Amino acid sequence: MSNAALRVWGVAGVAAVLALWHGWGILITPERSFFWFMTAADVLVVVVAVWLGKQWPRYADVEEGGIVLLRQRIRFEAVTGIRLGDVSAKPFWLAFWLPTSLVVGLVVAVMPAGSFDREVLEIDTENGRARLRWRESTGHDQVVRALRTARPDLEPRYGLTGDSRARDFSPRMGVGGGLLAAGLALWVLVAGWSGIQLTDQSTVQKENSTAATVEALRTLTKKMTGYEALPGVRAEYVTWRCDRNNYLLGPSPDVVDLHLKIVGSGVSEQVADGVESRVRRNAGMGEGDYLKMVDLPRSGVAVDVPLVESLYVEVFTGCVGVGDVEELRGELEGMARALGVGR
Repeated sequence: MSNAALRVWGVAGVAAVLALWHGWGILITPERSFFWFMTAADVLVVVVAVWLGKQWPRYADVEEGGIVLLRQRIRFEAVTGIRLGDVSAKPFWLAFWLPTSLVVGLVVAVMPAGSFDREVLEIDTENGRARLRWRESTGHDQVVRALRTARPDLEPRYGLTGDSRARDFSPRMGVGGGLLAAGLALWVLVAGWSGIQLTDQSTVQKENSTAATVEALRTLTKKMTGYEALPGVRAEYVTWRCDRNNYLLGPSPDVVDLHLKIVGSGVSEQVADGVESRVRRNAGMGEGDYLKMVDLPRSGVAVDVPLVESLYVEVFTGCVGVGDVEELRGELEGMARALGVGR
């Protein structure tokens, strides 16, 4: 009768794969809700496609004694009436094309409705009415011929009212179906595009070598000598996720930037200026500089001494693997002690 069931089962399979793919996207984009939404949309498509696939048989099997549609059998002796007619699928294609392509939609609008006709057969039984549609007349004629052979006492009636209740064993090809198909087309575009985005998880700043980062921190720490203890000054350790090139994915949970912040709001301005000036000299910075990348391009280690009233010194590692954070924090703790913090 129709390949619609085959198509919707194919859609269900693709949607199931995309649900797994987008579900994995949730794990690698913890700060984004987009992939939660897409996974839910994928699951919805699977549910609707499976439901439709179970409604529409691909074939109407004519057997001795009746017609089998999926698991439902219509016995010839139970048939009480036969109706034949045509229905146009033009409303379906208008509803599909007008939202997706106005040009194609206008072309469809000027085409005669008869060019979209489907052959329709309605079979009345004691338990209700079954409605079947064919795009080609071959299958339609075979089923009608079998019915008339088995029930010569029933004369087919021609013409369909369009408002009769029936169990549809094939797509209705109406406005609702066209809008559903347009929504499916939109889902295909968004789901496919968003799935492709997951293939590029690179960060804006490359992930630096742990060995090079450790070496740069140790070299810098050796230069930080002769500092007096700084009571009341605290060391803060903050981890920032490194931004990815793909904004949709958000910051990376696997590549991070570890910061050491030495903050002393209670330190006198004279002491703060002295410590900051000395840090600038030890790091190879000019007196008016506030940021120095100390080991480019081997690592992303940098020293930041902004021009603020209170004591503020920041050292960060640049982008490194999240598994190396503990080792690098140990190096930063050693640097903090060298600067007089925590003695």
